[in-house]
Order: sequence, then structure tokens, then C-alpha cells
Amino acid sequence: MARAAALALVLFALLTGDARAADQLPVYVVEGQLMEFAGGAGGAVGLLVPGAGPETSREQALASLVRGEVRNSLRGGTSEDPPLISVDELSGAPEPPYILVSVPQGGKQSNDRRYQVAVVAPGYEGILVSDSTRIPGLVSIADIAPTALGEDGALGSTADAHAAATLRDLDKRIDEHNDSRVPAGLFAGLILIALAILWPKAGLLGFGAALLANLALALAEVSSFWPTVLVICLAAAAGGPLLALALRSDLAVGLFLAGIVAAYLVALGSDGSAVALSSFGPSQNSRFYGLSNFLETMLLVPALGGAVFLWRRLGWLAFTGVALLSFVTVAGNRFGADGGGAIVLAVAFPLLAILLARLRGRRLAVAVGTAVAVAVGLLVLDAVTGPESHVSRALDSGPSGLAADLRDRVELSWDRIAQQAGIAAVVAVCLPVLVLLVIRLLRSDAPLERRALPLAYAAALATSLVVNDSPNDVLTAGLVGYVVVEAVMLRDRCAALSPSPGSSPGSPSSLPAAAPPRS
Repeated sequence: MARAAALALVLFALLTGDARAADQLPVYVVEGQLMEFAGGAGGAVGLLVPGAGPETSREQALASLVRGEVRNSLRGGTSEDPPLISVDELSGAPEPPYILVSVPQGGKQSNDRRYQVAVVAPGYEGILVSDSTRIPGLVSIADIAPTALGEDGALGSTADAHAAATLRDLDKRIDEHNDSRVPAGLFAGLILIALAILWPKAGLLGFGAALLANLALALAEVSSFWPTVLVICLAAAAGGPLLALALRSDLAVGLFLAGIVAAYLVALGSDGSAVALSSFGPSQNSRFYGLSNFLETMLLVPALGGAVFLWRRLGWLAFTGVALLSFVTVAGNRFGADGGGAIVLAVAFPLLAILLARLRGRRLAVAVGTAVAVAVGLLVLDAVTGPESHVSRALDSGPSGLAADLRDRVELSWDRIAQQAGIAAVVAVCLPVLVLLVIRLLRSDAPLERRALPLAYAAALATSLVVNDSPNDVLTAGLVGYVVVEAVMLRDRCAALSPSPGSSPGSPSSLPAAAPPRS
């Protein structure tokens, strides 16, 4: 009865909806399996994500379906915009062309399942592809309306002789990715904190090794729970000490850290879906492609750390190169497509440079103005030349649209804390610890050059908490990253990091010696 009532309400609303619905492809809501039926009719099939946020329902899914837009479940209710298309229940075998959609049954439920969708129309064969997900076979429910109307944003397809098997593998991979994400991050984080306390250099390099393990598993399409958790934890626990023994100069450490960022840039540019489906990638229920807030926060460590250690040996040109590399990797529409990450980097790198160079007065103002101008220029250039993303759409909307987008992120962040007890607990534990660590750093007598990296990282985390909407991801990854960078810069055996006239590339590292300190 609830299902029939919800569909009746949607159909009633459509009677007063947009007249364009009369020219659309027929859209039918189907229960059960439809891939074999659609495949036999010569169409393309895919997996449909029914909403955005942690929860969904049949009512929310149908509202999103007919309006061509999704509303995060944390915001409550449904959009009040008029419907764009009509939908019917399937009765018998329809005549092509048409679209078949399966949606959730019943009331509120976890948004952790994907449903079947098929487009049977000329030009569609194999599996569906979507510009909004950039993962072949995965479709947002907001893609259906423009497809039915033949408008911009319509789905495409790519040939696949084994479409059903491909989608089963994709569905399994997404489930496994979501299952392993928290355990892999938690256990690796504990290992890295222990290394940072016992052997700071190993902690820093182990952090980078864990990031490379995440990328390698993604490229190899390994997503099973135990292999994923074990490989990432082993990379942190064994990779850190081994790399600490092998990389004995600031130049080597800096190149390794910058190389991690470069590796993600190449992977995002060549096969973005691999990074998106990695253990530390997006959850695939609201954000699909590019970098997740968790992964973006982790990448701050090699990005800022690589800039510091290469600056130590190669100067400001190397620092600028790492900053630009990081910005393109995180913010580029073809790569990370993370608008919040762009703002985070635009704060972190200038602050890091200011602290390292001890800029004041007019030089400080010039440096800040130049950094802001470069960041905005890169974003605009990328928006003009690159594919559409939420970053380019926000820029197109102008200052008022950017302000509205920022306000929406802040509200979503608060909604996550207020409505999800687990996230509230994470914030209640991690945020005070992080604040106390930063206060201790500010009161430290260590030279400013040695405090510059952890201070810039802390500023990046504070910015991320404002401009991103996943406080739990930012704080968990950020707390581990902060402990690592603070330990490696402030341990007693670290030498000052300001360049000296006698230093040269390849000279011994200013990090702690290769062997762990004796107790």
C-alpha cells in the first residue's frame, strides 16, 4: 500500500508538471531483476544509486527520479522543484524505446545498495556510462531525467559482451570497498601513530607507503576485505622502517613524498575509477569520482612534507613545483575534482611558505595576494578547459553561488554530527586531542622552521573542517597525519630545516637517524 500511495502521489504531481514530459522516453519502475530482459531487447544496463547521503527511501528515490536531482538525506524532505518527467509501473512488455528503473522498496533505509537500470533505445548497448559518476556501469538516479528528455547530462553506453557479469563484479567491489575502508584506516592509523612515537622518520615514510598500497590495490582491482587490510597495514608497518633505512637524505625523502602525489595524479588521469573505487576513495553514495575527503586529507602529508624537504635541498623552485603538482592533483576537474581541497591547499601552501621564509609586512601581503591569484587563475583555467564537475558548476554560479555552496557544506557537516552518533563520537574525541596538540606546538620553543610543517597542516585541517562536509574523515585522517608530521619535525634528533649555504642535494637527512632511537 505504501508503495502504491507513493507512486500515486508522484503521478498526481506530474499532472501539473512540466509539459516537456510529453516528449520524453517512457520510464517504467520495475521490481526485481531486469538485466536479462533489457539485454535481450538490445539495451544498455547499469547500477543505479538511488539517492545521496547515508539513507534513502522509495519516496525520496521517486522524487529524485522525476526531478532529475538528488537531495542529501541529511537535509530531510524532498525537493519542491516541479517534476520533469513522468513514470509508470511496468505492465507487460513495452515497445522500445524505453527506460527501466528499479528503486528501493519501503521507508527509510541505508543507502548502501545499488539498483538496476536499463535504457533500451537506439545507440545504447552494453553498460551505461555517466558523466556524473565517471565509473562505467554506475549511474546516479539524477541521470535518468536528462536521458529521458534527451538533454545535456544524458547517459551514454559502452560495448560490453558480458554486461551482467561486469556489473556484478562492480557491485561486489563497491561493497568490499565500503567494508574495508574503516578497518584499514583504523589499523593503519594506529600503526603509524606508534611508528611516529618510536621512530618518526619511519612514521612519515610509512604514511606514504600506506597511500601507495591503497593505490596499488586499486589499480590491481583487489578489494577483498582481508587482503586489503593486511596489505595496507603491512605497507605501513614494514614499509616505513625499510624506507627509513633506504632513504637517507632530505632529497630522497622529498622526492619519495612528491612522487606519491605524482602517482595519484597519473592514476586519476589515466583511470580515475580505480582511485574512486580504492579503499580510501569516495563512498559511492553521494560522491563518486575524484578524491574523498579522507584521501585528500591523507595526501596533505606527502604534499606539504614533500615541499618542505625538497625546499630544504633545492630551494623555492622545488617548493613551488610540488605546490602546483598538489593543486592539479587535488583540484583539477580531470583528476581529484575536489573544490574543498583546492581551498585547503590555497591556505596550507602559502602559510607554509610564509612560515619558512619568515615573511612580514609588505612581503607577506604580496605573497598572500600572489598565492590567491594563482589559485583562482588555475581554477578558472581548469573550469574553462576541463570537463564539468561540481567545482566548475560552483565557479559558473559566481560569488553568490560559491557562498551558497560553502554554506551548504557547513550545514551538511553539522547535520552529520547532529544526526549520526558515530560521527559525533569521533568529533568529540579527535577534535579536543588535535586542539591540545596544536596548543602545545604553539607554546613550543622549537625554531619556527621546524614548526612550520605541522602548523601549516593544522591550518589545512581547520580549513577542511569548514569547507568540506565530512568532519569524521577529516579528523581521523588528520589526527594521524598531524601526529606524524609533528613527531618528524620536533624530535630532539632533528636538525633545523632552514637551508644552509653549505647544504647540497643528497646530503644526510635532517630527519632522525635511520635506526630507531634507543629507549
